[in-house]
Amino acid sequence: MDNMLELKELHFSYENQPVLEGVNLTLKRGEFLGLVGPNGSGKSTLIKLALGSLSPDSGEVRLFGEPLRRFRSWSRIGYVSQKANSFNLGFPATVREVVASGLSGKLGLFRRMKRIHWEAVDRAIEQVDLSGFARRNIGKLSGGQQQRAFIARALVSDPDLLILDEPTVGVDARAAERFYRLLADLHRRQGLSLLLVTHDIGAITTYVDRIACLNRQLHFHGDAEEFSRERERILTAAYGHRVQVMEHDHESPVG
Repeated sequence: MDNMLELKELHFSYENQPVLEGVNLTLKRGEFLGLVGPNGSGKSTLIKLALGSLSPDSGEVRLFGEPLRRFRSWSRIGYVSQKANSFNLGFPATVREVVASGLSGKLGLFRRMKRIHWEAVDRAIEQVDLSGFARRNIGKLSGGQQQRAFIARALVSDPDLLILDEPTVGVDARAAERFYRLLADLHRRQGLSLLLVTHDIGAITTYVDRIACLNRQLHFHGDAEEFSRERERILTAAYGHRVQVMEHDHESPVG
């Protein structure tokens, strides 16, 4: 199985304050990996290092088997951030236009969209069940709908790896549950590789294949079933105190 992402002995500090220490993490093709840990544990920093927006103090990042410094195929990676929590509601763009902007990496800034590209946009919107909202202003959607639109934007370039950094911040519990189901469906139907950063430990253990638990160092990196069996011990070690995990009712209807 090919490695989509490899972090090897990664160290990183902000102003001499250690944030990550000796982190080794691998995401294999077709995996759905959940990255959990407390606030300030280094989760978002790890994503920035993986995407090249920060450089490690030491260690190595490899994408699709290639050292990060040589990697250029960025259209193979889709990225979704915490935008639903901070999105400008007055932004004058439709869902279709926002999703189309996800093709700029492939097309370049000044190439015109052709019919084949708009068909890809419409397919991506359909994948996230927003076809009825395609011409709606993005600012008029709910937080959960906005996040689905941003997933469509990440999917439109047909990536091999989708990275999501706390995508359900500011989204209510029902919308978050629907969001996780959408990711699980994309993973199952398309074999899409996913890395999901989240606080929602109780929900994601139902959907992910593997879990990495981070607090400066990795305290666990393995199968979700093993994590569930050892959850209390792992989280106590990672958080420094006993943690109560809220369980979700995955059979309840989601709007």
